[in-house]
Amino acid sequence: MFELIFFSILSVIIVTPFGFILFNQSNNTINLSNQLIYGIIIISFIALLINFFFPLNSSSNTLILILPLFILLKNLKIYFSLNFLRFVVFNSLIIFLLVAKSNIYRPDAILYHLPYTDILNNEKIIFGLSNLHFRFAHISIIQYFSAFFNNFIFGSKGIVLSIAIIASATIINFLSHAINYFKLKRFNFHSFYIFFILIFISYKMNRYGEYGNDAPTHFLFFF
Repeated sequence: MFELIFFSILSVIIVTPFGFILFNQSNNTINLSNQLIYGIIIISFIALLINFFFPLNSSSNTLILILPLFILLKNLKIYFSLNFLRFVVFNSLIIFLLVAKSNIYRPDAILYHLPYTDILNNEKIIFGLSNLHFRFAHISIIQYFSAFFNNFIFGSKGIVLSIAIIASATIINFLSHAINYFKLKRFNFHSFYIFFILIFISYKMNRYGEYGNDAPTHFLFFF
């Protein structure tokens, strides 16, 4: 349990600075959640680019961590602030609850996602892999984000965090917008959109064991 809490906190701290490359505005909760979502996208495509030449093994993935460390040290006012601390706490709490409460066996992960992630961790990109078995065509860029978390810090356990980070970042972003609209008493199309999407997420996307590749795609689409 304590390991999961630590990994949840550390994952948010590591991924968020990647988004600073595309979104470097003030460090309120909405902007930080934007950074986290953009960080997810950037890491996924960095991993894809590296995989053209090298497997995404622990060594390769750990080297990628130099970039967020550099960004953290260059922007101490953003990432060593009370706002960022609160942001990390709220996100890590959602990540922890999603993973900790997930006790449903999902064969999709065993048949499709985990085998492909294992291939990414052990081989450089293999063209025509789906010709070997159709299951390898049922994957997405999210597997590259998952493969990134198999590094010297998280180990192979880290791959379970990837989808939870996408969920937490989107939920925090929408909740922050909803709270702002409520405080300002502004009600427009965007506010109603966020309200109904939050209801949909609460009702239909509250079981982490059922996420697969569909749920994170929906989260990013809603965002």
